[in-house]
Amino acid sequence: MHIDIIEGAEEIELLNDRWEELAFSDRLDGFFRNPRWYRLWCRHVRPDAEPFVVVARGHGHEVVGIAPLCRVSYRDLGFRLTAVVTGGREIVSGDFLDYPILPDARAAALPAMLERIWTSQSTWDLLIVGEVLEGGELHQAVKAFAEREGVPLRVQEERVCPYIDLPPTYEEYLRGLSPKMRYEMRRDTRDLLEKHGARITVHSDDGDEVRDHVETLIRLHLAHWRHVNNPGTLGRPELSAFLKALCPAPSSNGRTRIYVLHHQDRPVAAVLVFWYGDSALFYQTGWDPAAARLSPGLVLVGWSIRDAIENGFKRYDFLRGDEGYKMRLTKSSRRTITLLLARTFLARKFLNAAQLKDSVKRLVSPATPPASTGQNAARPR
Repeated sequence: MHIDIIEGAEEIELLNDRWEELAFSDRLDGFFRNPRWYRLWCRHVRPDAEPFVVVARGHGHEVVGIAPLCRVSYRDLGFRLTAVVTGGREIVSGDFLDYPILPDARAAALPAMLERIWTSQSTWDLLIVGEVLEGGELHQAVKAFAEREGVPLRVQEERVCPYIDLPPTYEEYLRGLSPKMRYEMRRDTRDLLEKHGARITVHSDDGDEVRDHVETLIRLHLAHWRHVNNPGTLGRPELSAFLKALCPAPSSNGRTRIYVLHHQDRPVAAVLVFWYGDSALFYQTGWDPAAARLSPGLVLVGWSIRDAIENGFKRYDFLRGDEGYKMRLTKSSRRTITLLLARTFLARKFLNAAQLKDSVKRLVSPATPPASTGQNAARPR
């Protein structure tokens, strides 16, 4: 197996079609690994990022794997480091990032790619393998590499990611909920649509239409958070710009689905879901605080779950965040983690400082659970 590092934009662009194919080889978790997510993140969120894409080639020079990385400046605990990171992890909250590799080639490609990254002539301090599935193949490969090479390894940003294994029908899904939650879902939907005369519209295929409703989502998201004196995730201009560019065409294998609830002839809630392969990915929500008593967010989430079931999806993924409303809608979850490997003396000092900070934190507040950092962290009511 031959491993290359590509840093030129034009060369990386030539990988686009194969990159899409490799990402789509994982029909459940491949969405955040696609090239459009990576490129738009570099353009809108981290324009200072320098591409550092690792390519694995098998027999006949065929591309069998890609590691979509980049070099960035990294500052924490007073340290200023240069890091090689997985593209698409900051601010926009890409989950299950991994490296898109043909399934049959993963066992050979992962250790070879990690070795090539580590021995590259490029100057950097820290390797950050972000938002990977805990216990997954990439996690195990990084752990084995660190142990073999005697490299300091830190695990951080442990996040719960709830999901639903979708049954054949929505009624079967509802029967799997608690009696109280099942009653609330049915009652709130019935009251909102019949008693209060609300209606739900779904927007997906038309690029201009999707773009307009991304604006609606952003406005409603900010209205909710400003009501509680919080700027809200979508208050960050770089994230708003990213979503406006991404949603009309998220990837050649993906679609955007925006659900909008209208009450008294105005939109009062919106939910953004990405459809990809066999998964429907719940990404963001927003609602007018004046309509909170109607539980519009909960109704819309239920509607999007029903839509995913009726369109034959296998999984509805809530992504990161163990908020209470998610755990009432499912009992299944996975975890993602971020791995940091120190390549230089300065990076080792940083990891030591981070470990010391963790120890002090545990002494000061041993019973305090970690704060949720999900991109859709608000309860949708």
